[in-house]
Amino acid sequence: MKKCLITGASGFVGSHLTEYLHAQGFDVYGTVRWRSRLEFIDTIRDKIKLIEADLLDSHSLVRLMKEVEPDYVFHLAAQSYVPTSWKVPAKTMMVNSVGQINLFEAIRDADIDPKIQIACSSEEYGLVHLDEVPIKESNPLRPLSPYGVSKVT
Repeated sequence: MKKCLITGASGFVGSHLTEYLHAQGFDVYGTVRWRSRLEFIDTIRDKIKLIEADLLDSHSLVRLMKEVEPDYVFHLAAQSYVPTSWKVPAKTMMVNSVGQINLFEAIRDADIDPKIQIACSSEEYGLVHLDEVPIKESNPLRPLSPYGVSKVT
């Protein structure tokens, strides 16, 4: 059975992705932190194997990758609230940028080669002029918040 790992599995999107992947026959693992709120996954706890890990704790990520050896990684974990990014810009950058690097390094350390999907955001584009709508991937990146900058990074 193919294994999927969802970082940030206890979030709104992670809960729906867990249900979908489980219905497709995948073995689903998810990361949580000791302080994660779990209400989004209360009804599907039997469909996911939760493992405590933190993007800023590279050792926990290496342990996670060696234990699970996922075939697919869906990277949803982030500090994803724009207003919060203005209050704690350095932490936003650490979690979203350094945390993602830690995740990639853990995958390399575990010597595995999963397919990886990264959650992106329109905040990466930031300032979009009227003549640039609809936005294309080739549009210039002009983030307007610490969150947007962290996602570009």
